[in-house]
Amino acid sequence: MAPDAAIVTMVARHRAASPGEAKRAVDRAVDALLKAAPGFNLATDEISASDLALRENIDYDDNDRPLPVAHVATREVKVRLNDLDQLGAYMDAALAAGFTEISNVSFKSSKEASLREEARARAVAEATERGDGLARAFGGTLGAVYSINSVNSAQAHGYGNTTLDSIQITGSRLESGRYLQPTIDFSERVSAVFEISR
Repeated sequence: MAPDAAIVTMVARHRAASPGEAKRAVDRAVDALLKAAPGFNLATDEISASDLALRENIDYDDNDRPLPVAHVATREVKVRLNDLDQLGAYMDAALAAGFTEISNVSFKSSKEASLREEARARAVAEATERGDGLARAFGGTLGAVYSINSVNSAQAHGYGNTTLDSIQITGSRLESGRYLQPTIDFSERVSAVFEISR
């Protein structure tokens, strides 16, 4: 399934002699990016820009003498971009605004819930079909479900742990500024124990 949205996490980090100067620099980067947001049809609920971290940074020279104390301010912004054709331009706008890092880009599908449900239904049907085939091979018939393992469940009876949901996202880049759309695979694994009738 091709994604139809991206969650982009960007970081503005600035080092300065005073904490106020460092904070003002990252605030300017966030303000500049927020001013560019309407050009990308971003609604305010698609942007999160509330994080701020400020710390003192002490470094030493080659002779282990302390250098003048610096302060590092960091702001993180997360954006849900619903037009993947604008992804490269948006990241360029973030860098132009003063952001120093694009820490994560994850792709999403607006159909995720229905695709997960469809994958789960297929997994259940396949488990039932395989169970029925195995029961017949041993001269029995498939009975009622005895147990089902779900996400990170643990049972003392030794049926094991099973991961029910997983999303695998793959993608690649060609040249600077051009990105290929990845695909999102929704998979379901169901482990069921059936009663067998003879």
